[in-house]
Amino acid sequence: MPAPHVNDEDLFEMETMTSGWTTELRGRVVSIFWALVFLFLLLVARMFYLQYLERDWYYAKARNQQEAYIDLHALRGEIRDRNGQALATSVARKSVAVNPTEVRDIGATARTLGRILKTDPAHLSQIMRRGGTFAWIQRKAPEKTVEEIDKLIQQGRLPGVFFLSEASGRRFYPKGRLAAHLLGSTGIDDQGLDGIEASHEEILGGTPGRIRALLDRDGWRMPIENSVVQGVKPGHHLVLTLDETIQYIAERELARQVKEYKAKGGICMVLDARSAEILALAIQPDFPADRFGEVEPELRRNRAITDPYEPGSTFKVFLAGAALQAGVRPSDMFYCPGNLLVDGWTIHNANDGLVSGGTESLTDIIAYSFNTGTASVALSLGREKLGRSLEAFGFGNPTGVGLHGEEPGLLSDYHDWAAINTATISFGQGVAVTPLQLVSGMQAVANGGIRMRPRIVKEIVDEKGRVLQSSAPEELSRPLTPQAARHLQEILETVCTRGTGKGARVPGYMVAGKTGTAQVVENGVYSSGRYIASFLGFAPARDPRLVVLVKIEEPGTVYWGGVVAAPVFSRVAGQALWKMGVRPTPGLVQKAENE
Repeated sequence: MPAPHVNDEDLFEMETMTSGWTTELRGRVVSIFWALVFLFLLLVARMFYLQYLERDWYYAKARNQQEAYIDLHALRGEIRDRNGQALATSVARKSVAVNPTEVRDIGATARTLGRILKTDPAHLSQIMRRGGTFAWIQRKAPEKTVEEIDKLIQQGRLPGVFFLSEASGRRFYPKGRLAAHLLGSTGIDDQGLDGIEASHEEILGGTPGRIRALLDRDGWRMPIENSVVQGVKPGHHLVLTLDETIQYIAERELARQVKEYKAKGGICMVLDARSAEILALAIQPDFPADRFGEVEPELRRNRAITDPYEPGSTFKVFLAGAALQAGVRPSDMFYCPGNLLVDGWTIHNANDGLVSGGTESLTDIIAYSFNTGTASVALSLGREKLGRSLEAFGFGNPTGVGLHGEEPGLLSDYHDWAAINTATISFGQGVAVTPLQLVSGMQAVANGGIRMRPRIVKEIVDEKGRVLQSSAPEELSRPLTPQAARHLQEILETVCTRGTGKGARVPGYMVAGKTGTAQVVENGVYSSGRYIASFLGFAPARDPRLVVLVKIEEPGTVYWGGVVAAPVFSRVAGQALWKMGVRPTPGLVQKAENE
């Protein structure tokens, strides 16, 4: 059969069709190639984004899903008195744990622990069969349980079982009510909330520990090395300047007087006259220290530092100090009538049976507590000299004792005082002080004119008994020269021999101080029939070792400071001096003149 005839036109058409098809195919291949290249670059970009730019986020998310942390509470440091007696402590409790990889016989171990812990052995067996290197058996087990398990561990009968010490989560106050207002309290997580527990949290709190474990998809722990991420570091111990015995004496004698005179409450503070260390801080009404959180805030407040009040005649100590510092002699005479008119206001002497002769020496003005004489002294000094002296004694500013809630009191700018302000402030009206400020000012008098910063912390000690930090005496000011301080000490001694403070005398010791009787101020107005009786003094008078403030709040019967507060000073000072080893002068009895 002859071949078909193909002419040139047909051949050209066929070649054209083949060429078009080849070009179209090549275009499709190129398009697919670049599409694949684009997808590959997109995948690379996505991988770069996930693996580098977002690495930390995904790593953290995976770690949160795969890891678990178990917190171990640190044992809180103790609060101790100056002699090492524990005032607040935490008990370490042991928790039972197991390393399943070291358990030889899971069934036998589960049965033994189940019997001791009174727990279903099947449950304990399930815990150990989960594997891993750590699992809790019982947190904070009872002491008897720990002893029984520990005995078996020592015998080698419970391989893989061990203990971890944890804080009990409960604070113990072995002395009951002692110093409850000062110590404060801790919360449910054993953190300080009030008082010294809060103000020294960084010292007492310690550092909690952590245990790390890997989890599978069902939440079971898997084996991991070095599971303890952070070891537990117990808190340091805080040694206070407080003396447990003197604190007990102050609390007992204060409570006795508050009850006897049906008073609303009271405060008794004892300071070391030389170093300003706080030896006792008693407040009534009191409460068990471990019930702090259950007590009304009004009752548990440390009023010795938080509640300023008008001090009344105890403030005359500092008026006398200002006068002596300005060059006045104890024998200098001042106008002292029964009533004194200042800026249209009449100043009266107290209605306690004492009558002025019209002029009195500075010594007798303080000894018999004449308001008009005190006002005359203040007006002769002028507001600037009196104001500067009161500031030097520390009034109007916190003492810096290091306790939460300390108030600065109220002492207005002396540049703004009118004559009546100068007069009334001299006998403790129109000024507000905290008990701590008042006893701190008297410490300067007893210490030869040198005021030291009051201290409550003596030293910080670690768990091995090593002293990490000790507090040192710190001078704040010198409001009196040594001569002025000596003259003031002698004046205050006369208060207790022939003045209003006879009830403060201590057999075997010469004492010095000042009585005070002040009306309660409420909403800026003096409240009728409500008084504060107080005594502020030191002993021995010639070589002071301690300073004591007694404040009886709103006694229901007699309210004179010399009658209500001074006897508490006598009993507290006498016993505290004996505790401090200060020997009495044989045969010495501080007698009142003309008695």
